[in-house]
Amino acid sequence: MGLEPQRQLSERIASLPAQWVAGFPLVLDESGVVGRFFKCELRSRFDTLQIGSANLCRARLVALGPDGEPFPSERLFRLTSGADGLLKLDRLCRLIHALNYFIVAEASLPLVLPIHPRLFEYVRSAHGHTFARMLAHFDLSPSRIVLETPGGLPQATLDGFLSEGFAVHVAEAVCD
Repeated sequence: MGLEPQRQLSERIASLPAQWVAGFPLVLDESGVVGRFFKCELRSRFDTLQIGSANLCRARLVALGPDGEPFPSERLFRLTSGADGLLKLDRLCRLIHALNYFIVAEASLPLVLPIHPRLFEYVRSAHGHTFARMLAHFDLSPSRIVLETPGGLPQATLDGFLSEGFAVHVAEAVCD
C-alpha cells in the first residue's frame, strides 16, 4: 500500500462515526488496520474457504491480550455488556477484516465474514444496514461481502442482508 492510499485510509478511519464502533480505537499500522477492545489488539487473518466449487477467502479474528499473548475470540465476545456492546464489537471486527482485505491487501475476490451467532438474539430488524453504511464510508460495496450466518435463522433475517446487497452463506457453526 502506497503512502497516499495509507493517508486516505487513515483520514477515513479518523472520520468514522464513533457510534458505529462505540468509540473503540481503530488505527492503521505497518501491517494493516488494527482495532482495540478492552486492552486487546484485534487483527485479521484470512483462510481459504471452499463453498461449492468456489474458493473464497474467510476472515478470522486474531486477538492479542494486554500481554501480547493470543486471546480467545469467544472470551473477547463474552467481555461485551449487553446487545449494544456485542453488536459494536462484531461490526468492528467485520470492518477491520474488510479494510485489511480490500484496501490494505487490495484483494478482489469476495470476502466471507462471519457474524457472531449471539448477535441474532438482539438484532430484530434492518440486518446489515449499519454495516453497509460503514462499508460505504470507505467506498466498499456490500456486493463484495459474503456474510456467514448460523443455520436456523428466519428467512426475513437473511432477506435483510440480501436487501442491503450482501451475499449470505449459512454455516453449521460460526465461532469468530
